[in-house]
Amino acid sequence: MVVATPDCITLTDHRGHTRLVCELPRHIRPDEISRLHHQILLHFQADLLDHTESEPLHLPWPEVVSRLEQRIGIL
Repeated sequence: MVVATPDCITLTDHRGHTRLVCELPRHIRPDEISRLHHQILLHFQADLLDHTESEPLHLPWPEVVSRLEQRIGIL
């Protein structure tokens, strides 16, 4: 499950527990958030499976961008 607020995208497990929080930049457009949902769900599945700690994984915006660039093959 994905929950979006103006400042983050939150991914939860099937029980509703927060597993990953990705910060967003200020003033991001709604259509950009929609595209990011898809990219984060697609490219962060391994992070969700590998993260076993009880606290959710929290990624600041620069880290979100860096990881997406690596996984998409930009870098």
